[in-house]
Amino acid sequence: MSFTYSQLFAASLVSVIVYRLFQRRRRPPLPFPPGPKGLPLIGNLRDLPTQYQWLNYEKLGQEIGSDIVHLKFLGTHLVVLNSEKAANDLLEKRSSIYSDRPQLKALTELLDAGSWVLSLFPYGTKWRTWHKAFYAHLQPSVVHRYHAIETKANQQLLCNLLDTPQEFLKHLRQMVGQTSLSIAYGIDVDPRDDPNIALADEALQGIYVAQNKGRIFNYVPFFIHFPWWFPGAGFKKDAETHKRKLNQCRDEPYKAVKRALEENRATPSIAASMTIDLSEKSTQEETFMARALPSNIYAGSIDTTATAVQSFVLAMVLYPEAQKRAQEEIDSVLGHGHLPGFGDEDALPYLKAVLYELLRWGPPGPLGIPRRLTEDDVYNGYFFPAGCLVISNVWAILHDPATYSEPSKFKPERFLDSTARAQFPEAAFGFGRRKCPGRALAWDVVWLAIARMLAVFEFLPAKDADGRPAPPAQEFTSQFSSGPMPFECIIRPRSSTAREAVLALHLD
Repeated sequence: MSFTYSQLFAASLVSVIVYRLFQRRRRPPLPFPPGPKGLPLIGNLRDLPTQYQWLNYEKLGQEIGSDIVHLKFLGTHLVVLNSEKAANDLLEKRSSIYSDRPQLKALTELLDAGSWVLSLFPYGTKWRTWHKAFYAHLQPSVVHRYHAIETKANQQLLCNLLDTPQEFLKHLRQMVGQTSLSIAYGIDVDPRDDPNIALADEALQGIYVAQNKGRIFNYVPFFIHFPWWFPGAGFKKDAETHKRKLNQCRDEPYKAVKRALEENRATPSIAASMTIDLSEKSTQEETFMARALPSNIYAGSIDTTATAVQSFVLAMVLYPEAQKRAQEEIDSVLGHGHLPGFGDEDALPYLKAVLYELLRWGPPGPLGIPRRLTEDDVYNGYFFPAGCLVISNVWAILHDPATYSEPSKFKPERFLDSTARAQFPEAAFGFGRRKCPGRALAWDVVWLAIARMLAVFEFLPAKDADGRPAPPAQEFTSQFSSGPMPFECIIRPRSSTAREAVLALHLD
């Protein structure tokens, strides 16, 4: 654990006192799911992983021989679902009581993200209202409206990769940022190093810091009332800076949209559309939603979508046979050097299998955001108390060897056999009513990126000092949106024909 003993002692002591004063113990009618034995006072607090939680929860389940793991710490119950069946049975089939969110106070209060970040909303009227408005702009039947925006950002990506391929990680992030900012606000970003993207990245970094250094506030909620110098409460000292960056990321692009509308020069965007729909009868909440909801598109896509495409590059370098087969399919169907478009998706089944396998092999969100159970529940003879936290271990689900043979390997062909047990890795987008509402847009962006990159580029391992291939390690980061650890590779045009196809692009 990253907590110091003084922090643990202070948190445990305060927690036990409050727990005994304000709660009554109750004996569950059935046993809790299996879990590791806890310590006096702090329970399983030291069993909570702070790095690669999805891997450690998977290992913990294997050690106790259960796909459901129960931990209890400082009066809080946590249940981790390591199997698709358990996740579907509870988060899908019983979604009415498994769709709430706990108050992750480091985010919701210290950063004030709970007032406008949709994924953090508790389940209720506000969430339904905002989710309906969000989904209206991103549902599968309407995302074709954004194909021109996605194509423009993709063209810039190809040109950037041709010019400075060594900066591919930055270029991929730029492409996703350009797409989402244009859709949300109509912003025409700079080809490289755009300040809007830089600001958003800096703001999102505050969320990651809160998830790490502010973890204790989520486990011991009343800790938020203690001063920053109290052991364990140090994140409060920096929270105001992170909050200011987040609010700036939310408000500055919207102010630009408002000015453009007033001057009759606004580009079509979700923010512009929502603002135009406001009237004198609009409530304060509706006005705030028009200002804050569009920022969720960027916040919800920049890391997850960008890391997915970065994982694709890693997979192509490590598994050249998959790269070759996908390129052969593109060449045979469309012709060498031809840039695929959205209308070509159904004609390229292996390429679609590559994307399926990408979502399974390196899911951008390997651990679902915790749910909060709103009623007592019983499942497979185990008792789940109301108020307990429930986490879906997406990584463990998509790496289950009973469903996916050799799960650590990148094998797109597993999705070509219609009789195979492996189907579309839906778990990558979540479960139930909290499933990612922007999944159709994310699919389009990633599909176009990998299709066109494969059509014109080849991906090779970097070389060591002796000129020999030095493949990168198959390693991923430990943060919430997990992507490859920084790595080097060679990206170069497949041929002069492919190079000319990129040079012929018109970047208006």
